[in-house]
Amino acid sequence: MKIKWYALTLLMIGVAVTLGPVLWPHDPLEQNIDQRLAPMSLKSPLGTDQFGRDMLARIMVGGRWSLTGAAIVSLGTTGLGFVLGAIAAIGPKWLDHLIRRLTEVFQAVPGVLLALALTALLRPSFANLLLALVLTNWTWYSRMYRNMIRQALSATHIEGAQALGASYLHIVTRHILPNIISPVIVIATLNFGAVLLNVSALSFIGLGLPPPTPEWGNLINESRNFFQRVPLLMIATGLCIAITVLSVNLLGNDLRDQLAKRSGFL
Repeated sequence: MKIKWYALTLLMIGVAVTLGPVLWPHDPLEQNIDQRLAPMSLKSPLGTDQFGRDMLARIMVGGRWSLTGAAIVSLGTTGLGFVLGAIAAIGPKWLDHLIRRLTEVFQAVPGVLLALALTALLRPSFANLLLALVLTNWTWYSRMYRNMIRQALSATHIEGAQALGASYLHIVTRHILPNIISPVIVIATLNFGAVLLNVSALSFIGLGLPPPTPEWGNLINESRNFFQRVPLLMIATGLCIAITVLSVNLLGNDLRDQLAKRSGFL
């Protein structure tokens, strides 16, 4: 089986952020003013920042926070969207109408702007940042899952289960969810890159992890004042985000194509 380059890239990034801090035993918080803004070297392959901290170590630890945060938001929005979409699809009409109106209200304002306001209201922290992104980005998932579940409910075996007295919870968990889990995974993968960009963007403006804890967004913010003198500090972190987003999007497209082939659409 041929492994695509973007899948291999994601694997390498995952290994780097997971095992990198162990294999590269440099404290990302240790300051060494004598070595501030040092160029690339064998001791510090990506140089050091304005406080003399090893940039490679900070990027690897920061990637752990960024990718974990993006994964939590992706799972949270998928789960919340599925639950609300299922309730709208199988619940009474008034509840479906209420969820649809609520969805329209949330979609009327950009999700990042809502997340920005909610994070500021809850007091800036990484946990509140993730919570805000989940609470402001579920709407698209909810509408899509509602339509998918309603379409699945019209299948013959679902109607048979209903005739035998099966509950809606049993039908959703035992009959519908196994049939739509593949497109759910594809959709979550395709949106992971956008979530990562949102997490990094809000962290960039100071709504994520407080200094000196590294995260890709705040690393770019910290290094922007030294871009003309040491551009590598910002470029290295930016490339990590760009390569990760590109690889995830290509993987999502590949999964979507494979699913379409199995379904007979290609």
